[in-house]
Amino acid sequence: MPKAGTTGTSWGTVVGLVAWALALLAIGSALAPLSRSFLKTFHTVLTAFAILEAGIAAGRARRWAFFFYAAIAVLMNPIRPFAFGLQAWRLLHAAAGLWLAADHLTPRE
Repeated sequence: MPKAGTTGTSWGTVVGLVAWALALLAIGSALAPLSRSFLKTFHTVLTAFAILEAGIAAGRARRWAFFFYAAIAVLMNPIRPFAFGLQAWRLLHAAAGLWLAADHLTPRE
């Protein structure tokens, strides 16, 4: 039950909703052709979110989660992008989307 004077939305709920939205976009981008500018923006947002989640995972001593979020941040970084083929990018997007969805299936706190 929310405390008096609050809206009832916690930070964890917002992060979870963003994670689910990014997971659906990642899985969708694995299945549909997208423009280069959209993918660059998507990689920027995904990298920023992965860095945030890696910090949260490190603070909670979740080593495997930290490893996966760090891998997403490194592979999707827009500053120094990797030159993978189209099928490799689709697999990476699908894997990132599945990880984001799986990590946010149950509330942690």
